[in-house]
Amino acid sequence: MRIQVWTTVLACAFIGTMQGQMEHTGARTTLLAFGDVNLGRSVGQELLKGNIEYPFRYVKDTLSQADIVFVNLESQLSEQNGETQHPKYNLIFCGPPVGASALRDAHISVVSNANNHAYDYGRRAIRETILNLDSVGVACVGTSIDSVQDFSPVVVERGGIRIGFLAYTQFMNFKGSWIGHVALFDEHRVARDIASLRTKADFIVVSYHGGAEYVDRPPGSVRRDFRSVADAGADVVVGHHPHYVQGIEWYNKTLFLYSLGNFVFYQPQLEWTQMGLGVEFVLARHDSTVTIERARLMAVRAGLQPTFVLSAGEQQAFFQRLRRLSSAQVFQNNGPWFVQVKKNDE
Repeated sequence: MRIQVWTTVLACAFIGTMQGQMEHTGARTTLLAFGDVNLGRSVGQELLKGNIEYPFRYVKDTLSQADIVFVNLESQLSEQNGETQHPKYNLIFCGPPVGASALRDAHISVVSNANNHAYDYGRRAIRETILNLDSVGVACVGTSIDSVQDFSPVVVERGGIRIGFLAYTQFMNFKGSWIGHVALFDEHRVARDIASLRTKADFIVVSYHGGAEYVDRPPGSVRRDFRSVADAGADVVVGHHPHYVQGIEWYNKTLFLYSLGNFVFYQPQLEWTQMGLGVEFVLARHDSTVTIERARLMAVRAGLQPTFVLSAGEQQAFFQRLRRLSSAQVFQNNGPWFVQVKKNDE
């Protein structure tokens, strides 16, 4: 299996510690994770006008401070002669090729393409999406340019720590022709992929696209899938598709983020589709093991141009809801919000 490796030598500065935290003397790196990004529809029209900064204008500075940024790319990036949404079906959409440059300029390092929209405009568009991302240095995972089911993981090295990414979707919008191009979730395949990736990565993040839309909690089938991914050896499992932020859970030593909700995605019809969750991980090497040293939580006002600017009341309502949905401890410390980090012996 071909492994994509993206390496940059950086001097990584540690950006704060929590009281009573273990000291780590080895390498550190920061990883930011966000939810669904749709560069089609009206965002795509802005991109076609040359307004490349449009979708990430108000979050770019924050993203640029992280060593690695990961999102779920919910739209293909393909030349469709100015079309960014199907003329009859608004649930079929596509971003233009320049969307890849918008991602790169926003300091986004890795995207998951494994989702139900990965084949909206067909085989040519999925090929163009992968090539467009590759041409600007944005890594993608969960899709294959050839129908050989070679869903190569991505390994990104920053500050001496290798982070491996895998991505799968529970279902697709279309049947048949996408087979071999999009990684469909199968627990046996996932176990094999993680076992292979573990020899090449210090820390493994798995993106899971599935579940029900517009619900507070994942169904039992999703919880079972998350646990199978954790049992196979993933360190973090990140959920997408519900368009609602869902709860956070520790399962043994694996952190579950059941759904990060929306990021660049405009769904004004419901209250919680307008909010997303960002998670900033500080990863640290302790002896031969890389673990989460800190996990800071960020409330996002999702939409065409997401922002981190919320009122105190909106922040409080968001995190009160997240606390209610989470079995992991979500707490505030001198302003920012965090999720409890488990130590090696827990």
